[in-house]
Amino acid sequence: MPSFIEVIHDALTHALGLQSFPGRDLSSAGAARRYVRTTARWWGVAPDQAEALELIAGELAGNALEHSNSRLVAVVLSRTARTASISVTDEGQGCASAPAGPGPEQERERGLLIVEALADRWGQRKMSGGFTVWAEIAIQVH
Repeated sequence: MPSFIEVIHDALTHALGLQSFPGRDLSSAGAARRYVRTTARWWGVAPDQAEALELIAGELAGNALEHSNSRLVAVVLSRTARTASISVTDEGQGCASAPAGPGPEQERERGLLIVEALADRWGQRKMSGGFTVWAEIAIQVH
């Protein structure tokens, strides 16, 4: 049985990941997805939940890259015993909202609908130097 200090140390060293990616480069969305997938697997997040985090990361990073004209996009992944959260911060001053429902022929503007479907909660916050969209899902760690 691990000591209390070992449990706290494990929680702190496994609870946060931060990576920045080049803005204005749409391939950064794929890099963000790979980063989130690798981190979630390293944390022992169940495969279906790691996949949900990866999809959310791709959508949020893609939106930031497409709509913000940022030099950098930061992806933060955090984990507690019961949840995993992902946030994507860019230099924009935008506003994120899921569309009412894209038409059947519309190929774009579905990203936040995907986030809304996969996340237990999601939201946004404006800051003086940028804009963050975040999402949270319940997880099981094995």
